[in-house]
Amino acid sequence: MEAKINRILICSGPLMVLMFLTGFLVFAGWIPPSDPADVATDVVGRYAANPHGIMFGMVLAMIGSALLTPWGVAISGSLNRIQGVRPLAEVQKLSSTIGALTFIIPLTLWIGAGYRYDGRSADVTQVLQDIGWLQFVCVVWVVFIQMIAIGWAILADRGGDPVLPHWVGYLNLWAAAGVFPAGLVPFFHSGPFAWNGVVGFFIPLVSFCAWMLTTSWAVFTELNRRIANEKRSAAVN
Repeated sequence: MEAKINRILICSGPLMVLMFLTGFLVFAGWIPPSDPADVATDVVGRYAANPHGIMFGMVLAMIGSALLTPWGVAISGSLNRIQGVRPLAEVQKLSSTIGALTFIIPLTLWIGAGYRYDGRSADVTQVLQDIGWLQFVCVVWVVFIQMIAIGWAILADRGGDPVLPHWVGYLNLWAAAGVFPAGLVPFFHSGPFAWNGVVGFFIPLVSFCAWMLTTSWAVFTELNRRIANEKRSAAVN
């Protein structure tokens, strides 16, 4: 029963990715992100051009953020089957919960920016926009720790039949290196390391999506195998 529940929970990861990309790309039109060099009137203009789309996109992404918690629980369910790595499983689960909150905060700031964009000083809307983007990309540090914990736990499995393939552990470490540059965004106002740059945004975005989808698939496959083995054992007994 536990494996069957976790098999459902692990699907929340790909669903989160889908909701985020739909909210940002389809409704809000925030991929690519706004230019950090935009003046206050430019920022207000973005909200004025698509107020309802931005609001709906951010709410959709916020719902997706909440899915990070059940996803982390499902990951820990598999990691706890590896002998001696329970502390790492707890680190990743707590990181997943904190990550959900740290995603929700910048989304709330953007919703607040759009709520009264036409009834306040443009400078206030620009401040909310800046803080939102800076926190959104800097949430990478929580995700970075989670990736390291998962990768370390998987690679620590030295059994003859590892719970999860070691390549999944290496992929988590690769993804951690890929999202790392997003943490440097506060030091740049333009160029590839800015919040709309190739290194500051797009490489971390691709790394995050590839990590979540591939790790979800690996855990889903492991859970299917476990359920099948339990059914065979029950049939024999």
